[in-house]
Amino acid sequence: MDPNKFEKFSRRLIQEMGAQIDDEIGVKLSQDHGLDGYAYFVSDELRTTRVAIQSKRYNNQVGDKYIRDFRGSIQNGTDYGILITTDYFTPAAVKEAKDPSKSTPITLLDLDDVVDLVGKHQLFVKRVETYELGDFYFE
Repeated sequence: MDPNKFEKFSRRLIQEMGAQIDDEIGVKLSQDHGLDGYAYFVSDELRTTRVAIQSKRYNNQVGDKYIRDFRGSIQNGTDYGILITTDYFTPAAVKEAKDPSKSTPITLLDLDDVVDLVGKHQLFVKRVETYELGDFYFE
């Protein structure tokens, strides 16, 4: 899918995971390299967690520079960030995202995570049952 559609998909996926998507904040879509949205997770009647969403539709690994840039753009007023990609993260990116000395944590969702979450939440997919032929047919 094109980058604009992947940004919309990412927001919808986070929504399916229980978040309330903020449609009021001025987030531009379509390859602007900016934030792709904000979401709110309400864990109980008294606690709301604000998260920033960033999507990277790439055909190569996402490096640590993107983690630092994303963190820099969300560190004030956001509890954590979710960075979603259609590929994978470099080891340096994973290390940067998990760095406990940084003030704003980043959750990374790579291609495998996205596939798992799409299946779990049945997002834009339908279940298909298949059969495998037994040995009888090949004897």
